[in-house]
Amino acid sequence: PRHRADVCHKSARRIYQPRFSPDHPHPRLGRRKLRHAVNVRRHNAPADNAIALVGVLVIIGLLSMIAISLMFRMQAAATASASTLRSEQAWAAALSGLDRAIDVVSDSSRTSEGWIDNPTDFEHQLVYDDGSDQWYFSVFRRGVLETDEIIFGVVDEASKLPLNVTNVLQLMKVPNMTLPAAEALADFVDGDSIARDNGAEQDSYDLLPVPYSIPNKPVSFLDELLLAQGVSAGHLYGEDANRNHKLDANENDADALFPPDNQDGTLSGGLHRFFTLHSRDWNVNRNNQPRLNINTAALDPAPAGLTDETVAFLEAKRKAGQPIASLADLVNATLIVTEENQAQRELKSGVGAGDLGQLLDRFTTDAKQIRPERVNINTAPASILAQVEGIDEALANTIVSARQGLSPEASRSIAWLLEESLLDAGQFRQIEPLITARSFQFHVQVIGYALPSGRYRVLEAIVDLIGPEPRVLYLRDLTKLGAPYPFATR
Repeated sequence: PRHRADVCHKSARRIYQPRFSPDHPHPRLGRRKLRHAVNVRRHNAPADNAIALVGVLVIIGLLSMIAISLMFRMQAAATASASTLRSEQAWAAALSGLDRAIDVVSDSSRTSEGWIDNPTDFEHQLVYDDGSDQWYFSVFRRGVLETDEIIFGVVDEASKLPLNVTNVLQLMKVPNMTLPAAEALADFVDGDSIARDNGAEQDSYDLLPVPYSIPNKPVSFLDELLLAQGVSAGHLYGEDANRNHKLDANENDADALFPPDNQDGTLSGGLHRFFTLHSRDWNVNRNNQPRLNINTAALDPAPAGLTDETVAFLEAKRKAGQPIASLADLVNATLIVTEENQAQRELKSGVGAGDLGQLLDRFTTDAKQIRPERVNINTAPASILAQVEGIDEALANTIVSARQGLSPEASRSIAWLLEESLLDAGQFRQIEPLITARSFQFHVQVIGYALPSGRYRVLEAIVDLIGPEPRVLYLRDLTKLGAPYPFATR
């Protein structure tokens, strides 16, 4: 064992001691050369350490830059998140205003005053207080056409002329509308390929640098008309480029700043103020139940709202093969019938002018459930009513004046035109297919905003009440046009 341990000890010393040194030179190197090599290595050691230090510093710098970049990105993400959150809160506040507007216009107990000018429901309504901001909405619209005053309400589309049945002469009444633009608009939506003298059909659009097909049918969105030749945003929206319904300095300075204007001190409107693509009447009664067709409804038993005298009159008309063309034909109507003994007898309809309103609510002579292109006589201004066929300027002014004193009940039916003796039966029959006393489509502009931060979003929507539930036909963000008015607390 001892001998074995000594051998192992000697082997260990032999293994771990340096193989070459000044005392144990390399067999092929002299003692002097080996010392020189060792001295060179000792002399170069500081340079190697400096290079290593530089490398470490570079790595530390890179890591610091990465860390700073990550910190910056984290801060930017937090800022963006906070900004997005505020923007989404403003969006949600604006949607709350749209929801309020739908509630108001869907309430059948309200008259038109409930949506035209209603600051109680639409002005500066608090939605939420998050501790740092209070979030509000306001639903706003332009006031009367002759001023640029903002009021708080919505616009019923039936107070405008239906664009799809408008002629060039009516288009020319829009401020700053030119004949080429009017005829180009007409050619853009008509069903033929014959160009008007100043218009343009498909062959003109085929010659453009980037040709495109025109619809040659009614459009469903007003901005589609910007594709018509020679039609600009000024034709659609007038001088009100930012859609805030008031005359700003740049909108009354001629051509100094956009948009172009006539510097006349008034805010000229465009197509959107006078015409609509969304005016449809729903052939239902006040409870949204389908009306009965008075020419085909069963008369036995007698429908609610008809007296025995009226039922007998209607049965005689059916037997004689004389359908009712207009419910106004029943007012004070008579019919001579010949009985079996050849005796003649006069039948009376039993319907007076005061009964026509309820009759129009419950019955119809039109089989269509949707009746398009109707103008609301209770909300349309005189300038719009005067362009309805059968209504001249004098009658339009008389209608606007007379409706101011109507009771809410009377204004629910177009029969008040006959009851107030504004029209005779013949005139009433002529304009009845063109007018209505109700509105089912509404244009809503709403701003959702925060105080004191000033964050806001502006939305525009068209709401349609026809059907079992209200529908939003379109919704778009107008925030990029700027704040429509200062929304500080009043």
